[in-house]
Amino acid sequence: MENIIELNKISKSFGAFNAVNKLSLDVFKGDVFGFLGPNGAGKSTTMRMILSLIKPSSGSIKIFGLELNSHRNEIMRRIGCIIEKPDFYLYMSAEKNLQLFSKLSDVDVSKNKIHEVLELVGLKGREKDKVKTYSHGMKQRLGIAQTLVHNPELIILDEPTTGLDPQGIIDIREMILRLKNEMNKTIVLSSHILSEIELVANRMVIINKGKQVVQGEVKELLSSQDLILSVEVEDGKVALQKLNGYKKEKFSSLENNTLKFSLSKNEIPELVDELSKTGIKIYGITYRRALEEYFLKLTQHSN
Repeated sequence: MENIIELNKISKSFGAFNAVNKLSLDVFKGDVFGFLGPNGAGKSTTMRMILSLIKPSSGSIKIFGLELNSHRNEIMRRIGCIIEKPDFYLYMSAEKNLQLFSKLSDVDVSKNKIHEVLELVGLKGREKDKVKTYSHGMKQRLGIAQTLVHNPELIILDEPTTGLDPQGIIDIREMILRLKNEMNKTIVLSSHILSEIELVANRMVIINKGKQVVQGEVKELLSSQDLILSVEVEDGKVALQKLNGYKKEKFSSLENNTLKFSLSKNEIPELVDELSKTGIKIYGITYRRALEEYFLKLTQHSN
């Protein structure tokens, strides 16, 4: 597999604060790579280092097999990005904004190409409307259009669904999959929402306090073999007594009459049957994968 981004033990300190601490990761050609972590984990700092907006305190960055320090201009011409929210000239049309962006980037882009990109992101028919008339979701789409104008090989999107309504989130998700499947783009997508990354990414990393927690294939990391099952019952203590040690090795905690177990998916019906035999009333059953449970704890701790 061709390595598009290679971070080797990069760190970034601001005074005594370590925003990123010896982080290593690999992004391969054709990946939709999910970059996950709670707010303040170091995601944006890492992305800014990848884009050469700030320099790492230590470590090395290679992109397209080239050292970022010595090949910055060559590398940046092959990347499109949105860091935080995209900004535009509000009293200009989408078309004019993209024309201006292409000139500032020293890229010769025809009006037809601009219209093609605007159609791809779902803004066909609104090309000549002033950006001030656009909704937040439309501005996000225009931001993605801006990253595509010069036909980059690598696209970096920092929290692209922030502030969007459910339909807007679905639209951005579908657009990302089109960029991968139809245009063969490599995409790095940061988020603090695991379930959103699960729907689009094939590989991902989770970081917390600037350090890597886990990295790998999404399907493997989110395997359904390891689940955290929560069972809300009428009386948790009585239920435990009546279970009489059943699945004791799988039991993890009791919180407010909610029993928690760590089980594989095919063990759930057996446990529910056993609980039913005790005569204890069951009010609800939910489950999360262990990684999802862990990620939620990371996020809640950060908040």
